[in-house]
Amino acid sequence: MGCYSLPTVRRIKTTMYSGSSEHYWKHRSQPNPPKTQKYKLILLLFTSVLLSGLTYRSNARNRFEQKQSLLEKNLRPIATEPMYKLCEMDMRDTLRIQCDEMCSIEAMSIPRPTMYKSCHHGCSRSFYSAAVVGCRQGSEEAAFKQMNTEARISCSRYVDTDPRPDVQSTCKKYYRQGTKRGRQIGSAFIEQIIEIEWDKKKMQDFL
Repeated sequence: MGCYSLPTVRRIKTTMYSGSSEHYWKHRSQPNPPKTQKYKLILLLFTSVLLSGLTYRSNARNRFEQKQSLLEKNLRPIATEPMYKLCEMDMRDTLRIQCDEMCSIEAMSIPRPTMYKSCHHGCSRSFYSAAVVGCRQGSEEAAFKQMNTEARISCSRYVDTDPRPDVQSTCKKYYRQGTKRGRQIGSAFIEQIIEIEWDKKKMQDFL
């Protein structure tokens, strides 16, 4: 073994420890692959379990709501002919009120009272027939299909009434509005009748 001077030994030790230290810290700074993979696997597993739980709850709730809806649908009373008749009878009384309200804006239109009469004619001719469609639980499409032919024929009486074509157009306009509102009110009224009958049935079952 050779002999080294003291300065040389010190340089050798410094170089040796320096290299060892750099290697140590470089090694410590690198992530530990097994641990990192383990944490990722745990996180993935936890997320999967959480999502599975949420999905199960959502599906369970949907199944419950579907069953409840089906049960209510089967128990809910079905409209009968006497119910339809009651609804149609009420619509006769409702017609005047609704058409007076809709045509009030035309009461001051020029020429008076022609525009008001045209409005009331279109509304009153359409409201009741559309309300009957609603009472019978028909669709808005069915009500308007019936209205198209009727409006053209019924409002033709104003084709030569001045100011042309404003008066006839007013008649057709309120034919459409009367149809839409009539069907809505008829449909809502028959639903109210059914709800009343259903409440009575549930009360009887409770007692």
